[in-house]
Amino acid sequence: MPPTDAPALTDVLAELFAAAAAGGVARRTVARGLQLRAVVRESGRRELLLWRNASRLPSGTECKVVARDAGFVEPVFKAWPCEGVDGFHLRDRADWQHPCTHVWGATVFLSGRQEGGTSRTCTRCGTTASVLHRKRAKASTFLYNDHEVSEATYLSATVAGPMPSTLDREERAALIAELAQMPTTINDRLALRGEVCGLCVYGEPAEYGMVACTLGWEAHDNVWIEPFAGKGWLPATQGHPGVPLPLLTPACRCMATGGRWAPRRVA
Repeated sequence: MPPTDAPALTDVLAELFAAAAAGGVARRTVARGLQLRAVVRESGRRELLLWRNASRLPSGTECKVVARDAGFVEPVFKAWPCEGVDGFHLRDRADWQHPCTHVWGATVFLSGRQEGGTSRTCTRCGTTASVLHRKRAKASTFLYNDHEVSEATYLSATVAGPMPSTLDREERAALIAELAQMPTTINDRLALRGEVCGLCVYGEPAEYGMVACTLGWEAHDNVWIEPFAGKGWLPATQGHPGVPLPLLTPACRCMATGGRWAPRRVA
């Protein structure tokens, strides 16, 4: 699947996950006879099956493109039987339910014969984010924890995104507790506009000290950033099928679109 197929594939995958979350048929045939089937677990975790009816397996490039356009940031591939033929099972190891509001260290400039770019490391959770520019390439490559992601996923995740899966359980628990007590840190280059969830009239207390936004996922599609090519809204699907409402820490900023945020009244 060449890069020109990416926008259509992104839409197809979004439809498949929505259908899977609703309990419907979530299967589609895309370019070169590649079969896709989406699965959404009760926990909200999204998974994909990839195979072909012919003897030829999906290529490694196809698996990477599907993972990128599905919004996965730490994809894991595993050989898997699909309808009597060999295929692959794809899931995202990253934990999107407990994002880190990143604090980036100094930018490191990369320079080589064939490519250059920049790299940063979050001083809070250790996430690495890089943008590479290859010579004669028409577009840049975006890496999050050394995995290629789409530009929309990169811009969203580098503000608040999954922690590295290499963190052990104690480190992760301590960081989640720390983030719940700290104000949100906004990326200097991409300043998000939004209001603190813990002060929003639509926020309701949830488990583990989180806040559930009753506006739902539909109101959180797109990310409002400034500046970005002169536009305020960057298209990005924030929905997490299987999880009925957005769950955020009280200090996070609610990105509900359309100015729907309303302050909580204090008696």
